[in-house]
Amino acid sequence: MSHGPVRAWLTVLGAALVLASCSNDGQGADGSPTSAVASAGSTPSGIPNEVQKRLGAPALEITDADIPEPLVGDGTKLSPAAIQINPDQILPPDLPFSEEVRAEIIGLLRDLQPLHESLTSDHHDRWYIRNRRRLEALERDTRTDIGLAALRAFEKYPIRDFNVRRNLLRIAARVAPEESSVFLGNLAFTYGPYIEDRTEALLYYAEIAPEEFMDRARPYLERAGRPFQTAPDDEFFTSGWLKACEASGEDPVPMMASVATNFALQPRARYVAVKSLKAHASSPLARAALETTLVESTGDAYIRRMSAQSVIGGYPREEACMLLQKVASRESDINFARFLDDMIQSNCR
Repeated sequence: MSHGPVRAWLTVLGAALVLASCSNDGQGADGSPTSAVASAGSTPSGIPNEVQKRLGAPALEITDADIPEPLVGDGTKLSPAAIQINPDQILPPDLPFSEEVRAEIIGLLRDLQPLHESLTSDHHDRWYIRNRRRLEALERDTRTDIGLAALRAFEKYPIRDFNVRRNLLRIAARVAPEESSVFLGNLAFTYGPYIEDRTEALLYYAEIAPEEFMDRARPYLERAGRPFQTAPDDEFFTSGWLKACEASGEDPVPMMASVATNFALQPRARYVAVKSLKAHASSPLARAALETTLVESTGDAYIRRMSAQSVIGGYPREEACMLLQKVASRESDINFARFLDDMIQSNCR
């Protein structure tokens, strides 16, 4: 099946995105998002199928037997936030998608409409499990058209419903990584679209185009001052970097050590970095970062606690205990000294 009209659509909307990024520093006065799709002429990076499967969601282990029976009341009642799905608006008939593909995406959008809040939990359990299973099946589909249709549906979905929009991005990234990588990259790094859409796109972009993600994310994680533009929170760039390293085989330690000790970044980004360094505690660079954050004097007691936990979890036990005892002997913060004493009593006796 030819994808000419779909690719033409991506090209036109990509041009619109470039114009928006040049002329608009944010959302419009009415709060509406700018189109966020692939720019023309780009060559996206795919990922090997085995990596794609490894990064996919684990199989659902809950079965129908885990749901209470019988159902209470009428389970067909939808929330006031639910909308009527118009197939011709979301996937116009002139696009070269088969009826089967169209039915899959439209059916998913209808199933994802939220149930009424007054329904009992057994209905909401069934809704969640049914949709989880459907999403897992779709993200493992081998038809590229499923991913392309999800991209189209994302662009045309009429309301700001995070649950629906994030799942459309998920399907696009997992089913059509090569076709969606430029789309996701431009969505993540262009100021204007909804921030939650940008954040989800950022994480999927890190999975399917790790080298490109690293090139574009590096300035955000290595900055020495305040953020230079509105973007997803630093913790998502940090988590994305870890995903990109997993997909590409790149060593995460240099960037995680830098993030852990970079006071310019938001604290939660530093927490993610410190936690990740536990698995790499044999690296001198990782150790230097952990030992720096363990004794830092910024007043952030949480990062110091996380550093101590990474030390006790990553270092050889005798070495970890010696380090914690040394820090505890010089500690002036009474609360942190008690925390260290508890760790020593629990792990070093």
